Amino acid sequence: MQKRQLVGWGGLALGASSFLVARWHQFGTVERLSGGKPTGSPIPTLFIHGYAGTRLSTGPLIRRLAKRGWGQKTAVVRIKDKQHFKMIGDPSLPGSMVQVLFTNNRLNIMAQTMWLYHLLAVLHWRYRIDRVNIVAHSMGAVTVLRYLMLYGQNPAVSLVNKVVMLGGPFNDTDPGKNTFPIEDYPLTVNGPSRQTPLYQWFADHQQWIDPRTQFLNIAGDIGHGRHSDGIVAVNSVLALRYLLPPANYYEQVVVTGCRAAHSLLHENKEVDQLIGHFLFKR
Repeated sequence: MQKRQLVGWGGLALGASSFLVARWHQFGTVERLSGGKPTGSPIPTLFIHGYAGTRLSTGPLIRRLAKRGWGQKTAVVRIKDKQHFKMIGDPSLPGSMVQVLFTNNRLNIMAQTMWLYHLLAVLHWRYRIDRVNIVAHSMGAVTVLRYLMLYGQNPAVSLVNKVVMLGGPFNDTDPGKNTFPIEDYPLTVNGPSRQTPLYQWFADHQQWIDPRTQFLNIAGDIGHGRHSDGIVAVNSVLALRYLLPPANYYEQVVVTGCRAAHSLLHENKEVDQLIGHFLFKR
């Protein structure tokens, strides 16, 4: 496992609108999610799928982690837009694992970023959740990074404590499409040899990431000299490390083999163990 500690300095906290939070929640509904007594970390963990993802994208991962005793699925959030969502269960229970599902699962990262902002505002405002962890796959990881740069230091939302990124296409033109090998730009000591417009935007906003947020970045390499998970280049995933301020803890791992394929990263037992060690110290 390769480790690197990058470090961050803080920036100005962005203002938040309590009106928007209240209005968004007004259209939501809350139901119970059946289950036993939750165990695990006192910090809830959100699971966010990638482009065109469904409940099957992160559901099996949540079940495996729960089976290990690292928590329990206590809530599901279905988000249609910033004013319409459905919360099933209680995300504030100890050891809570929360599955986040976007109804429009092919919309752009700008819209998803706003949805994520409203969700974390509601978690902070209604459920009194101060901190959350996040596991995000593919385009979901890109959405989370953009969220952290826009709202990571906002006092009206829950602090993102730790983030696990799985196969994030951080230096791709379109995070929702297969751009490998077209956009496999080699990494140099100063970063990628070429930066896409998306990456340039990230580079211009990295100072707004909260220095307390810690990162585990996981890339997949299926081998055969491809240096990718079949969809996203390893270099695109690992380009994340150049986007983080120096104060943020950062760790990166490349998993290999046939189960390192892009759509199997969240079905990989080695990845399960990495998540458990990073989030739950198991």
